[in-house]
Amino acid sequence: MRAARPRASHWRLLLLVAGLLAGVALIYLTPIRPWLQDTQRVRAALRDLGLWSYPACVLAVAVLVTCGIPRLLFCALGGMLLGFWWGLILTQAGTLLGCYAVFLFVRWGGRQWVLHRWPGLGKWAQRAREHGLVGVILVRQLPVHGTILNLCLGLSHVKHRHFLLGTAIGLIPEAIPVTLVGAGLVQRSLKESAGYMGIAAAAFMLIFAGAGYALRSLRRRNELPDGQTPELKGVAD
Repeated sequence: MRAARPRASHWRLLLLVAGLLAGVALIYLTPIRPWLQDTQRVRAALRDLGLWSYPACVLAVAVLVTCGIPRLLFCALGGMLLGFWWGLILTQAGTLLGCYAVFLFVRWGGRQWVLHRWPGLGKWAQRAREHGLVGVILVRQLPVHGTILNLCLGLSHVKHRHFLLGTAIGLIPEAIPVTLVGAGLVQRSLKESAGYMGIAAAAFMLIFAGAGYALRSLRRRNELPDGQTPELKGVAD
C-alpha cells in the first residue's frame, strides 16, 4: 500500500469536468450530433426485441462491467439511448450484477489468485469488513477502479447483503450526473442540453464535497487508512 496524493479526489473531479467539456465540444463541433439525436430508432429497435430487450441490456452491461469496462461509460450511453430514467435503472442493475459476479469470483475460489497477484489488497480490504453496510457505501466513493473495489470487498468477508445494498447505494452518486450528461447530449436544442449539463455539474460538485467530507470523517475515526488506496498495477480506472 502507498499513500495517495492528498488532492487525488480534486484531480479526479477536474478530469471529469474536462472530460465533460471535451464531450460537449465533440458533440457540437462534429457531425456526431445528428446521429446521436436519432435515438428513436434505437428505442424502436429495442421495442422490436419484445420483453427481452431490457433484460438483454442489463445482461450486456453486467458482462462488460465484469470484464473491467468502466461503468460510467454505460451510464452515459444509457442516458443517450434510453433517456435518463430507463438509462439509469438498466445500467445500474447491470452494474450491480457485474460487481456481484466479481465479488462471487473471489468468494468461490479466486481468493488465492487475487492475493497472489495483489498481496497488498488483503490488509486494505479488512477495513470494509469492520463497518459493514456503511463501509461498503463509503468504499464505493474512493477514486479507485470499481473492479478493484469488488476484489477488495470479496476478500474482506463483507456479508453478501451488505455488499449488494451498499453497492446499490454507493453507485448512485456518480451514476446520476453521468446519466444526465448522456441524456443532455441528445437534446434537440443547446438550451435544453445546457440545462442537463448544469444539473449534472452541480450534482458532481455536491457528490465530491459530500464524499470527501464522509471519508475525512472516517479517517479521523481510524476507520479507513488516512489518504491510502491500494497499490495496483495492470488495472486502469
